[in-house]
Amino acid sequence: MVMNNIGLIGSLFLTFCAVPELIRTIKDKKCHLGWGFLLMWLFGEVFCFFYGFQLNEIPLIINYTFNLLIVSLMMFFKIKENLIYIKNIIMFSTHNKN
Repeated sequence: MVMNNIGLIGSLFLTFCAVPELIRTIKDKKCHLGWGFLLMWLFGEVFCFFYGFQLNEIPLIINYTFNLLIVSLMMFFKIKENLIYIKNIIMFSTHNKN
């Protein structure tokens, strides 16, 4: 029982450590994390979610769902940022041809 509580507390700390970065991302409308980190984080959370689901551990499922929401929002801003960058490159290159 004690080890379960220690695991849950550690899990909560890991979840909440991402919240300041999410707030920064929403505030700046730009994700400051690299693609490699975001993709590894996403895949790690997906695999851990299925692991928690397999164990039927509701606290783990809730934790990993919350983490998936955070990383999905970060990825949204990263993709949006890259689409704006690509759009600017296309507009700049077509503008300079004239």
